[in-house]
Amino acid sequence: MKQLITILFTLCLTYAYSQNYKSIDEKVKNYPNYDQIDQLVLRVNNSFDTDTEKVRAYYTWIAHNVTYDLIKYYSIRPPVLGSSFNSASINKSIENQKRKKIAKQVFKERKALCLGYSSLFTELCLKSNIEVEIIKGITKVSVNDIENPRYTKNHSWNAVKINNQWKLLDLTFASGYLNGNASQWVKHINDFYFFIDPEILLSSHLPEQSKFQFVPEPISTEAFFKRPIFYKKYFESGLKMDNYQKGLLSVSKENKKIRINFKDQKDHKDIYYKFNNEIKYKKLSLKQNTVDHYEAILKYRSDKSKVLSFFYDNHKILDFKIEQ
Repeated sequence: MKQLITILFTLCLTYAYSQNYKSIDEKVKNYPNYDQIDQLVLRVNNSFDTDTEKVRAYYTWIAHNVTYDLIKYYSIRPPVLGSSFNSASINKSIENQKRKKIAKQVFKERKALCLGYSSLFTELCLKSNIEVEIIKGITKVSVNDIENPRYTKNHSWNAVKINNQWKLLDLTFASGYLNGNASQWVKHINDFYFFIDPEILLSSHLPEQSKFQFVPEPISTEAFFKRPIFYKKYFESGLKMDNYQKGLLSVSKENKKIRINFKDQKDHKDIYYKFNNEIKYKKLSLKQNTVDHYEAILKYRSDKSKVLSFFYDNHKILDFKIEQ
C-alpha cells in the first residue's frame, strides 16, 4: 500500500510538472511582438517565479520566434579572426560583448545559426540572474561521420544551473530541422532537447571541454565517432545497444553475416531493419547469449549495401556503416 501511494504521488507530480510546462508555453506563445530584449525579460520575470519556469519560457519563446538562417548557413562567410590577450578578464569581456551583439541581432531579425540561438538564450538567462553556459562542440548526425573524427567545432548549445544542478538544452535542434534535400527549414518545436539527459545528448553532441559532458566517465573524440548514429526515436524504442558496439560493421568473409550486440531487451518492441539498397523491411530477431546480452545475426546479401538502418514506429532509430 505504501509503495502504491508513492507511485501515485510520483505520477501526480509528473503530471503537474508537464501541465506546468503547458501553461507556461501557452502564456509565452501569446506574448506580443516585443522589439526589445528587456521587454521580454521584464514580462517573463513578472510572469514566473522559479528559474525552471523562466528557462522554459525563454526556451519556448526562442523556439517559436526564431528561424534557422539558411541563407547565412549556405553563404560563403569569411573566417572569423579572433584576438586573445594575456588577461582572462579582458578576454571574457570581449566574449561578452560579442555575445550581446549576436543576441541583439538575432532578437531583431528573428533568424540565427546555432551560435545565435545559444547566445540569445544566454543573454535572456543572464538578465534573469540564471547561471548559464554556451557549450561549443561537435555534432555527429550522418553515417558518413562514423570512424571519421572531426576536431573543428561546428555547433553550440546551452547548459543552465537549476537548483545547483546543470541541465542541458539545444535550442537549434529543438526549433526545427532541415528537410530531406536541405533546402528548407521545417519549423517543428519539440521537447526532446529540453533538459535532455547528458548520456543521451552525448550520442550526438560532443562538447569541446569534457567537463560539459556531465557524465561520470567522459569519452574521447575518437570514441564518440566510433559509435553508430542515434536518432531520437531510438530512446523510445526499448532497443538498448551494447556500450562497446561500434558503428562500423564488418562482414564475415566465411558466411557473409553481420553480428550486432545489444543489452537486455525486457522492454523490446517491434524493430525492423533494412540495408540501404533494399526495398523490404525485415523484422529484427535477437538471440540471447547471456542473461543481459543479445545478438542480432543478419545476412549480408549485397556487396553494394553501405548502410544498415533500424526502424521503430516508422521512424529511423539507428544507422550503421558497413565496412567495404
